[in-house]
Amino acid sequence: MPNTDRLTVVVSNAVDGDLATFSLTSDGALAPLARYPAGDAAMPIAVQADRARLYVATRGEQPTIVAFRVATGTGAFARIGATAIDASLAYLSLDRSGRWLLGASYGGNSLSLYDAARVRDGDGAPLQVVHGIANAHAVVVSPDNRFAYVSSLGSDRIFTFALIEDAGGLRALEHGETRVPGGFGPRHLRFARDGRALVAVSEFQATLATFTRDTDSGRLGDAQVSARHPAVAELPQGHARPPAPTAPAVWAADLHLTPDERFAYVSERTSSQLLCYRRAADGSFEPAHATLTETQPRGFAIDPSGRWLVACGEQSEYVSVYAIAPDDGTLALHARVPGGRGANWVAIV
Repeated sequence: MPNTDRLTVVVSNAVDGDLATFSLTSDGALAPLARYPAGDAAMPIAVQADRARLYVATRGEQPTIVAFRVATGTGAFARIGATAIDASLAYLSLDRSGRWLLGASYGGNSLSLYDAARVRDGDGAPLQVVHGIANAHAVVVSPDNRFAYVSSLGSDRIFTFALIEDAGGLRALEHGETRVPGGFGPRHLRFARDGRALVAVSEFQATLATFTRDTDSGRLGDAQVSARHPAVAELPQGHARPPAPTAPAVWAADLHLTPDERFAYVSERTSSQLLCYRRAADGSFEPAHATLTETQPRGFAIDPSGRWLVACGEQSEYVSVYAIAPDDGTLALHARVPGGRGANWVAIV
């Protein structure tokens, strides 16, 4: 089991324009540490695999990426660079080497690649921009670092790109696409540890699509879509935003799997719930149970031990820790502490 004696939880606060940090101990105790200015509408966070650096994208009038160094042991942050970038990013990722940043732009309908070292030095010029990805919402890199997958909420597709390093840096070459059922609205993506499955959450239905993945070719199989969760059965299907909805509708956001991959959790903002799905024998997911959480939950995270889930809410100024029951995945509130305004993203370093 990973060492979780003391971890640092990071929450980006869009309204406050900062990162709030908290200590999370192995017994689930959560305590505020420090807050670090990041910029207007601080949102998606990307953490280097070795946890030595963290990047956050801001989505104000001038979109930026801000880089921080994370001190070993204390978890304290030091700002080490920032740069203006070409597009407002809904999602920010690092490749497994930590050398390359990948950003998905919902409004720009695009994928952008950046050199992380140049970003730290103040150069935000993208190495490449791939256009034509309608409402791009997430980009994740495969465990073998050979492929990137981008969710296109606006076209109900997952795009696959081969990642190629050359003298110019990193390039993304189109490598096929996979469709989900019409009206699914794929948002966030998660890999199984061995890379043989990819899971997508539907923003509009809060269902999960599971794809088998050929690790050699990077190709995805057909989607296996879960049943609708009973906890949101009364909500109408959601839709792309803007415009704002005229009536409450499904508005799912984040997705995480427990380390043992037996359970998947989805944050649903309209009902302020965390929806739990249980993995079936065939690798797909089926609805299990749901837990009320902070108001309008967007981001959350699960610690490496799989014992604790940390959640925040865009309309709440608190951060909560839940104990995850090992037998059935039910969540029990364990700790709740003051946070910031517009909390939307959680990372654990």
